[in-house]
Amino acid sequence: MRTKQFFYLCGILCLVCCATLDAKAQVVVEEVTVAEVVSGKPHYYSESNLDNWYLSIGAGTQTYLTEHNNSDAHFTLAMNMAVGKWITPFVGMRMSAMGGSLHYDWIAPQKSQYNYGSMRYGAFYVDFLWEMLNTVAGYSERRVISIIPFIGLGGAYGWHHDNNMEDTWAMPVTGGLKLNFRLGHYVDLFFEGRVQAVADQFNRVNMGSQIETAISVIGGLSFKFRESRFKAFDPYIDQLAIAELNRRTNQLRAALQECQSRKIECPPCPEVTPPAPIVEKVDCCEAMTASVSFAINSATVSQREMVNVYNVAHWLKDNPNCKVTITGYADRNTGTAEYNMKLSKHRAEAVAEALKATYGIASDRIIVKSEGSGEQPYPADNNWNRVVIIVGSEL
Repeated sequence: MRTKQFFYLCGILCLVCCATLDAKAQVVVEEVTVAEVVSGKPHYYSESNLDNWYLSIGAGTQTYLTEHNNSDAHFTLAMNMAVGKWITPFVGMRMSAMGGSLHYDWIAPQKSQYNYGSMRYGAFYVDFLWEMLNTVAGYSERRVISIIPFIGLGGAYGWHHDNNMEDTWAMPVTGGLKLNFRLGHYVDLFFEGRVQAVADQFNRVNMGSQIETAISVIGGLSFKFRESRFKAFDPYIDQLAIAELNRRTNQLRAALQECQSRKIECPPCPEVTPPAPIVEKVDCCEAMTASVSFAINSATVSQREMVNVYNVAHWLKDNPNCKVTITGYADRNTGTAEYNMKLSKHRAEAVAEALKATYGIASDRIIVKSEGSGEQPYPADNNWNRVVIIVGSEL
């Protein structure tokens, strides 16, 4: 009965201690907000609450330190699994489950002979971890080895006692040391030693001492979730940057006030005569030569040949600084020289009139000439000389 009261008292004291530590942590946070920031002291944070979680799976051996008749300890297989989170680079918390079989020696009532006994148990712990090297040497996610002391409190359940006793339960107080070896960004190798103290009645064997001690040594792998780890920042540097920005802002405000207080009179502006516009002469963008053919003894532009007149008109519109020379001809084998001179003139005038009347080309951009039959532009074929030749040039 006293044993139970003792462990109830231990559990209550642990809860009171946790509450006190939490209250102190809150006070520290409030003090940090008003205290002067120390230069070069980095602060750490996580980008997400899901960062810095891990899962550990391991196995090893365990035994009672008491109740083995001063002979060799009875080592048995221990299985362990834990889920934890590093709250800061220095402090973490985990929930750990452990179980297996425990062997011990016991003396039957009114007998002096020791008997060999065993039991099975399963335990659940809440452990608080301290990353010692991060605290002493500074945080480094790539550190190869980590030394992590821990303490915790939990609950244990025992069954299958060899002495045919009823199932038992206890609230063990535990502590130990964990060594972490970094294998990669997501995997660590660990070895861990744990000592736990339970009530003597846990294995239903009372041999004087009210506290029984069991130890375990396990090894295994830890698998870290997510890629992101702790991020560091130095609030002192941020304060220096803010102070510098405030200083420069105040300088600019003072300079602005000084400028606004000045009285500046501008001298009268001289009258400016705008320069005469300069008209640049634009050359013809491209050369142009066209021809309009006529029927024998005719000075009428046929519908078929109007396409050539159309092309000349559009060239003139695209080149407003250009003009055209229209020269009429007649074939030598038809009519007299005097008649052909008049006919070639009528042909040139017909083309010029089509440009002016149909397409609105100004008269001063058209030069009309006639050569009659005295000059044959196409000596190879007499019929080709019943033609008007149009040549473009600059004004």
